[in-house]
Amino acid sequence: MDDLSYREMLKRLTNKTSSTKCTVVELHKVLHELQTKGAKVKYFAKRSKKPTAYSPATGETAVKSQIAHKIRAVWITMGKHGFLNDPSEKALNAYMRKVINNKTRPTILLNVSALEAGDASYMLEILKKWHKRVMIKALSKSCTVDPKISYDELVEWYNEVM
Repeated sequence: MDDLSYREMLKRLTNKTSSTKCTVVELHKVLHELQTKGAKVKYFAKRSKKPTAYSPATGETAVKSQIAHKIRAVWITMGKHGFLNDPSEKALNAYMRKVINNKTRPTILLNVSALEAGDASYMLEILKKWHKRVMIKALSKSCTVDPKISYDELVEWYNEVM
């Protein structure tokens, strides 16, 4: 639809020549008119940049292994350092399912709270290695980093430097 036709339609429906001057009710009239003429309407919702579900506090959830709390702590720290696109509990559980669940496993685990001690320890080590790797990569841009440094020392150093 060309601009002149659009303005005439606005004038006919609302007695206004600009949609910025229309009320919500008038805009709905215009929208309905456009739909009857064959226009396809798409509604876009802005996605929030904030995660959808944060990790619960340590005392709020029942866990099979206390290591699950440390897993959440490492995940939250990685999120605060900016290494995760989505630092939510939902994303952590999705990542855990990819790492832990496989075809040979008889039961499928749905969240970190359900991890037994062995699986929780394995998951924690994977997260720590990943976090250590990305911290070393980030720090190596500005200074030299000894790859043999312990995880806890590296996190402390990263927090001071960055």
